Amino acid sequence: MVYPTTPEERQTHRQQVLRILEDEARINRTTPEALMGHDRTNWKVAVRDRVMWRARQETDASFPTIAAIFGYTHTAAIAAVKRYEKR
Repeated sequence: MVYPTTPEERQTHRQQVLRILEDEARINRTTPEALMGHDRTNWKVAVRDRVMWRARQETDASFPTIAAIFGYTHTAAIAAVKRYEKR
């Protein structure tokens, strides 16, 4: 995987991740804003984990890029993807 080196690439990845977030929010009948918070409600955590996993599978976005969208550290994004893969 090649990490983005330009602001344009990072912006493109951000837009791709936000589209995935919007898609998952619609499927789960909630808003992207509700999923982006730090609420630890089980279903929201599960959906956030799925969004981060999909972002890694469907885009070239790095963990730091994905995590920044949610206001988390890259290690939290790594943990979310691992959690999702265990389910």
